[in-house]
Amino acid sequence: MANNSISLVNLDFDTLKTQLKTYLKGQAQFSDYDFDGSNMSVLLDILTYNTHLNAFYLNMVASEMFLDSAQLRNSVVSVAKALNYTPRSAKSSRAVINLVFPQSGLQKFTIPENTRFIARNSRGTFQFLTNESQILYPANGAFRASNVSVYEGSIVTDSFVVDYSTEGQRFIMSNETIDTDSVQVVVSEDQGQTNTQFTLATSLFGLTSNSNIYFLQATDDSRYELVFGDGVFGRRPKDSAVVTASYRNVAGAAGDECTGFILSDNLGSLNGFGSAIAPTITVVNTSSGGSDPETLDEIRFRAPRSYQTQDRAITPNDFEALVTQQFQYVKSVRAYGGDQITGTPAFGRVFVVPLTFSGDIPSLNQKSDIQSYLKARTTIGIDPVVIDPDYLFVEVDTNAAYSDADTTLSPADIEAAIKQAIENYNSSELVDFNVELKLSRLEAAINDADPSIQTNTTELTLRKDFKALILQRTFPSVTFRNAIVPGTITSSAFISDGSRFEYTDYNPNQQTLSVTVTDNKTTIVNSTNAVYLKNITNPGAVSYSPAGTVDYSTGSITLNSIVLTSLEGNDGILFYAKPLLQDIQSKENDVIAIDIESGISVTVRKA
Repeated sequence: MANNSISLVNLDFDTLKTQLKTYLKGQAQFSDYDFDGSNMSVLLDILTYNTHLNAFYLNMVASEMFLDSAQLRNSVVSVAKALNYTPRSAKSSRAVINLVFPQSGLQKFTIPENTRFIARNSRGTFQFLTNESQILYPANGAFRASNVSVYEGSIVTDSFVVDYSTEGQRFIMSNETIDTDSVQVVVSEDQGQTNTQFTLATSLFGLTSNSNIYFLQATDDSRYELVFGDGVFGRRPKDSAVVTASYRNVAGAAGDECTGFILSDNLGSLNGFGSAIAPTITVVNTSSGGSDPETLDEIRFRAPRSYQTQDRAITPNDFEALVTQQFQYVKSVRAYGGDQITGTPAFGRVFVVPLTFSGDIPSLNQKSDIQSYLKARTTIGIDPVVIDPDYLFVEVDTNAAYSDADTTLSPADIEAAIKQAIENYNSSELVDFNVELKLSRLEAAINDADPSIQTNTTELTLRKDFKALILQRTFPSVTFRNAIVPGTITSSAFISDGSRFEYTDYNPNQQTLSVTVTDNKTTIVNSTNAVYLKNITNPGAVSYSPAGTVDYSTGSITLNSIVLTSLEGNDGILFYAKPLLQDIQSKENDVIAIDIESGISVTVRKA
C-alpha cells in the first residue's frame, strides 16, 4: 500500500527534501527510482526550495502581526495603533537662561517666539529656540528676562492642501525626529480669510462636530500623521483648506548638557535699534530632558498597559501608564497606595512619583499638571498626590585582587576598568523604581571588568541626603527603607549655634551595643534606639546629646528640630549607614543609584 502521509513538523531545507524523497519512494510509480543520482534530485531541490521559502515567508508575516514577535518598527507601530497607543517621539532638550539687554534708548524690547540661540556640549553645536514671545520694559537701565526656557531644535513647516476628491488622503509630516509636544496646526480656509488653530485631542470625550481638534498617530518610517475629525467627533476642514503644521526637529538626548549660550538673531534691528544688541546671558540650568524616540521594547511594554487603562486611573498600573503616555518628559513612574507607606498609613491617597529623563526633580508646575490630569480620571474617594523621587545613594568600596601574569594592564588601568564596570552596572540595573542592587551581581560585574581579576571584596554604604534650610528651624529626618546595622549611622558635619556637629547612633559613653558571632555570622544589637548630636567643635572634648530616634528595621531616622548656620560645602546633611542585608531594595519613592562622582573607591592588589 502506498504511503500518502508526509511530516510537516520540521521545515528546514534538508529535512523537507528527505521527507519528500521518503514520500515518493512510498509510491508504487517511483519505487525503483534513484532520487540522488537522477534528474529527479534537481526537481526535488526546486520543490524543497520553494516549500522552504514559502514556510519562511509565512512565518515572518505571521510574526509581524503580533506585538510580542514583531521585529520591524512599522509592524510594532501598526499593532500599537490598534491599541490606540502613540509611541513617544524624540524630545527637545531644555535649558533655562537669564538675559540682560542694554536699554540703548528703547522704551520696550521684544523677544519673539522662536528666537534662536547657539550652545555647545561635548557632542557639538546645537540650536535652541524660545517657545513664546516676551515684551520687556526697562529696569535699572537694562531690559531683563529671567528664567527664559529655550528648547533645542529647528522649526520645520509642512503644508498640505485638503482634497476630498483624493481617496485616502493622508497628512504625514516629513521628519522622523520631531518633538510632538511642539506641533502647532493651523487650518486656513475660505482662501485664507479664516485661520483657525487646531489643538491635539487624545480621546473622543467632550468632542462635538464643531471641535477644532486633530489626532496624532505614528505611521511608517518613524514619522507622524495628522488625523482630523469626521464631522461628528471633531470638525472636518473644508475642501481646499490649507493645513500648516509647524514643529521642532530635534536631536534628542544629544542636546543635553549644553552651555555657553549665544544669541544668533539680530533682535536690535527687530526692535528698531538698527544694529545687533548682544545680551549678557547667564545659564540658570544647563540643557537637559532631551530624549530619543521610544524604542521597540518600550512600545511593546507600554502599549498593552496603556490600552488596559482605558483613559481612567484605578489601579497603580493605570496611574503609571497614563503619566508616561501623557507627559513625554517622564522616563518612568512609580505609583502606590497610601496604605503601603512606611510609618502612618494615608488611606485614600495614591502617591505618584515621576522620574524624568534628565534625572531632575519635576517642577511645581509639572507636578500640578500631572496631579490635575490624574484627578480628572480617577474615582471619587481617591486623591492622587504627586511627590518627588527620593534618591537612595549607594557608595561602593571594593578591593580587587588580580593576577599580574594574566594582563598587560597597569594597576591604574585595572582600577579604571573596575570603575567603568560599576558605572555600567549602575546605568543598566539601577537608577529606576522597583529595582534591587544585588551585591553578588555587582561583584560579578567587577570580576568581569578584566580577565586578570580573580576576586574582590566589596562593601556598600547607604546614603540619604536631607536638603536642609539655613537659618530656619527644621526637623532633619530620612528613611533608608532598608534595614541598617546598629552603630553605623553617621552624617556630614554642620554648624549650629556656633558649634560643629555630626549625627551618630554610637555613643562610647553608653555601653548599649553588643556583638555576637554565631556560625561565622556577626550580629550587632543596640539596646537603645537613640540618635545623638555629636559635638566635634573641639576634637579633644567630644560630647554627645540625645537628638532623636532610629528604627533599625526600616532605616527610619527621626530627629529633633534644629537651626542650621552652615553646611560645610554640602547642599544638605548627608546621612550614612551600613545595610544589614547584602541586597538593597527600592521601595515607595526611592530611586537607587550608585554615587558615580564621589562614591566609588577602588583598591587593586596583586593576588
